[in-house]
Amino acid sequence: MSHSIDLSVIIPISERFDEVTELYQAYRSALDTTGKQYEVIYVLDGEFPDCRAELEALRATGENITIIQLAKSFGEATAITAGFENSSGELILNLPAYHQVEPAEIPKLLAGMDGNDMVIARRWPRVDSGLNQFQTKAFHFFANALTESRFRDLGCGARAFRRQVMVEVPVYGDQHRFLPVLAQRRGFRVAEVDVAQSTRDSFRRIYRPGVYPRRVLDVLTVF
Repeated sequence: MSHSIDLSVIIPISERFDEVTELYQAYRSALDTTGKQYEVIYVLDGEFPDCRAELEALRATGENITIIQLAKSFGEATAITAGFENSSGELILNLPAYHQVEPAEIPKLLAGMDGNDMVIARRWPRVDSGLNQFQTKAFHFFANALTESRFRDLGCGARAFRRQVMVEVPVYGDQHRFLPVLAQRRGFRVAEVDVAQSTRDSFRRIYRPGVYPRRVLDVLTVF
């Protein structure tokens, strides 16, 4: 018997990802507590044969998983858009393919949708390195000054939003992190919700030198 889908969960697999089966099971345990009928859509942003094999093995056991394979890497925003175009839920939940927030906090994120069109997770308290936190603050100082926003964790990949947000606010490339700002400028109600950062997200991240000017160009391009 078919059931209507309340929630579409989109998980893009791009440059960074953790063990697929373990994280999926953790997400599923949290999603099962919400009482919503949900689907899970994985989008592979390029060739990830090991990830695909794990996903196909999960699907073979009866898990409600849709797998979308992009021909090459187009960027996480494009992957999220591809997942959205193949989704059916009125409510969309975007989750990272790596340990960034504690899965048990997913219901809190969805509860934040009451009265809002979009909710983004703010990892708090932070458990990662001082260098990571400095990079986050520096990025938001620049981005908020330019966009006149007040967001504190645009880099967090856990966020929920209503279907109409993606309909009216197209993004591509690496612009997914600016979706909350763009949605707010379109008049959507956007809120931040504090969620526990995963204890497995505590390592120091040093990005390649080219990443930093690209982030600046992303902000300038979008705004």
